[in-house]
Amino acid sequence: MLLGNMPRLDRRSRDYQVLLDTVFGEAREEQEMVQRAVAWVIKNRADLNRAYWGGKTIAGVCQHLRQFGCWNSDQIRKNKYEHREKFCDINAWLPNVYLTSDPTGGADHYYNVNKKENLIWAEGCKHTTKIGDLQFFKSP
Repeated sequence: MLLGNMPRLDRRSRDYQVLLDTVFGEAREEQEMVQRAVAWVIKNRADLNRAYWGGKTIAGVCQHLRQFGCWNSDQIRKNKYEHREKFCDINAWLPNVYLTSDPTGGADHYYNVNKKENLIWAEGCKHTTKIGDLQFFKSP
């Protein structure tokens, strides 16, 4: 799926299903506004079409090696059933997420301030905003 001015995401597409799983896996414990911001980071990466992020498709970006921690284990499948209501809540608004403006200011990275991480990747990046517990950055 090429991105751009999209009217709605097609729930039957592979990109949509992978995006749904990724937003759920990365941000299911967060408020909806944070979940929406994660979806925008994924779109921003796909729009930039950089091979080291997985290219120009949502699925490619989401499932690229070591980009989104939720894909590093079997966590998504296990948690979908335990947190079915949260999964369904995301699925309800996700088809229209890109009809609104980007709350991240064009960010292509984020991290959770509650996790201790090595943030070497953030050097040279511009901080764009903080939404909930996530800090958002735009690469140079």
